[in-house]
Amino acid sequence: MQLCQNVNKNLCRTLLPLRAETGNKGTFGTLLALCGSRDMPGAALLSGQAALRCGVGLLALAAPESVLRPAAMAMPEAVHLPMETDRDGLMTTEWFSKHVVGYSRANAVLFGCGLGRGSAANTLCTRLLRQDTRPLVIDADGLFALSQTMLHGTFDRPVILTPHIGEMARLTGLDISYIKEHRAQCACDLAQARRCVVVLKDYVTVIAAPDGRSWLLDRPNSGMAKGGSGDVLAGCIAALLAQGLPAADAAILGVYLHSRAGELAANRYGTHAMLPRDVIEHLPAAWLELEQ
Repeated sequence: MQLCQNVNKNLCRTLLPLRAETGNKGTFGTLLALCGSRDMPGAALLSGQAALRCGVGLLALAAPESVLRPAAMAMPEAVHLPMETDRDGLMTTEWFSKHVVGYSRANAVLFGCGLGRGSAANTLCTRLLRQDTRPLVIDADGLFALSQTMLHGTFDRPVILTPHIGEMARLTGLDISYIKEHRAQCACDLAQARRCVVVLKDYVTVIAAPDGRSWLLDRPNSGMAKGGSGDVLAGCIAALLAQGLPAADAAILGVYLHSRAGELAANRYGTHAMLPRDVIEHLPAAWLELEQ
């Protein structure tokens, strides 16, 4: 394993996606988000709003009506794809096959934020990995579903996994204390074993690529230690992936923007009072700092 490179402003300025003034919404990518459930609609809203603030041309949110109703108010910019759901509020596999795989205009897929757990989610994860070939970000309940499937080989397309320490333990079978002590090595091992990019989230975040490269963001912010912060990060990364950035670049830039926006939110509201929605509010300022 190579020594981790620090994630900083200068590095991230070299990763900014091109933004042609002559472009249109199709130019800047379409993200299909498979997120949210009856009990967790907020995860879909947070990840979707973050994606929109990170430059994606079009966001298509595939979610139950119970999610799309508040989304219509919070994200009028998004396209809504109402799901057929089972009695637990999860999308049916039949709807997935027809409308998700068939939604060919999407350049990348975000899977798992607030999706819920259960056999339906596990089946959806399996179908997504077997039937779809687009770049993919797997977060939250998507990672739980991945850990429950029997698909343990390498991925056949760009994939970014965004586990926190507990999810990493579930994915790898390693003890949490061991992961904390060897976080960079654990992230690199998983990235190389599955041929994917791993974003191992904690107060220090490690990004690992399948070719052995790794990066470290060491800028702790206790204000980010709140439910929903991971959804915001997943939306940032997925939006950049949909715009055509290589998976490792999308992860690095997304992690930095999320962190910097969190710092700006903490400066304004304090770490006790700030919320994940405040991080989204400060994403434009984080972008401007890089672009200037």
